[in-house]
Amino acid sequence: MAQPVIRLWPMLRVPAGMLAVLLYAGSLSAADTYVLEEPSTDTRVRLVQTEVNTQGKVKVSVGGGRSASHELDAAAAFRFLERRLPPGGRDAEALRAIRQFEQGTMQTTVAENSSGTQLPAANSLVVSSGRREGVLNYCPEAALTRDSLDLLELPGDTLALVALLPPGPVEVGGSWAVADWAAQMLATIEAVESAEMKCTLASVSGNVAKIDVAGEVVGQRLGANSTVKVTGQLTYDLQQKFIARGSLEYKIESGIGTITPGIDATVNANIERSLSPSAGRLTDAVAEAIPLEPPAGALELVFAAAPWGMSLRHDREWYVFQALLHGSNKVLILRRMERGSLIAQCNCSPVPTVKPGQQTPADQFEADIQRSLGERFGEIRARERVPTDDGRMITRVIVGGSVELKGDKGAVDIPMMWIYYLVTDPNGRQMSFVFSVEPDLHEQLGDRDVAMVKSVRFVQPQ
Repeated sequence: MAQPVIRLWPMLRVPAGMLAVLLYAGSLSAADTYVLEEPSTDTRVRLVQTEVNTQGKVKVSVGGGRSASHELDAAAAFRFLERRLPPGGRDAEALRAIRQFEQGTMQTTVAENSSGTQLPAANSLVVSSGRREGVLNYCPEAALTRDSLDLLELPGDTLALVALLPPGPVEVGGSWAVADWAAQMLATIEAVESAEMKCTLASVSGNVAKIDVAGEVVGQRLGANSTVKVTGQLTYDLQQKFIARGSLEYKIESGIGTITPGIDATVNANIERSLSPSAGRLTDAVAEAIPLEPPAGALELVFAAAPWGMSLRHDREWYVFQALLHGSNKVLILRRMERGSLIAQCNCSPVPTVKPGQQTPADQFEADIQRSLGERFGEIRARERVPTDDGRMITRVIVGGSVELKGDKGAVDIPMMWIYYLVTDPNGRQMSFVFSVEPDLHEQLGDRDVAMVKSVRFVQPQ
């Protein structure tokens, strides 16, 4: 530390001996350092309130290599209690929490078309665990829908904010490089090409420490090239020893993907945290009952087609691409993505009811298949009945054929498999499924098609 410059006015002379003592003391002084941390052993319950606002554009493919842009405006609000859980591993996996949501809503407008999402009361208890690619959420009491899972992907998630804190004591003006996994977790990028993020202890005033955040993560999300730039500031309460608030701005640029539109948007997240006077449901008993790893089936998602009187379950690699539940062309389309690559597509639709105990005749079902495929139809490779133990009848027909793809250099035939299912309940209600997959990817699809089909449950239409 440099020696202080001491200027003495004539009326404020200091004896030489005293000046020597002052200078010696000054040479031993050092800048104050601060420990900014939130250990997992701190199980105090915090109240978290988050507001997120998004403005920008979405880009969709309109064919012929062309795209169209539409205005995007979204607002989300969350209020929940949060309590830390013991670590489940190292780095991101060390960050775990259980949350009790009191509010989780989002309103989105794209091209003047508005839609809303709200976290159901049945999913108010959520277990959150850090992962490099973001925060993994599940509800231990009821399966989440894809909409609810997406809603819970909070910009500025508090677990990701904790990962930004310095690894050791830091003085005002001191900076530290954020670990690659922490930057990736904050940006929710699945496959990272580059990650650079830095934090700086900008100031300390009383019990308030201000931390500046800035960085950029480049990579792929759901197979689409993405760049996320993050800037903002965290406020750390030195007395209570936790992050009390955060204000982050995300600049997101993402290309058009197989299951997602392109995004060019600015997301602003404001987070407020305080100690909760009540633990709510987050008691010691509830926290201790949460296992380190999600139980079997806890990560499955549910899709409920209420107008059809049908629900099904699927794993998280299936994404809802389109859902037309009303009108004459009813269809649910899901696409399976693994490590950024499209593996298969599933089309599901209701079909006419038959008499109780019966099913559409096999020859009629196969004729319908051939008619729907047209020139793509090659041959029927297998037909069989899938066993069940609840009175439902499930018929499977596997068809081989090809799809013609046209490009600038001409057309090419791509071999294709279509796996058809007809599901009929004892009352005669029916659903049809068709899974489209290239033969080389059939093994990778495995038995996930039949698992989804077997999960179908018929309920009273609403």
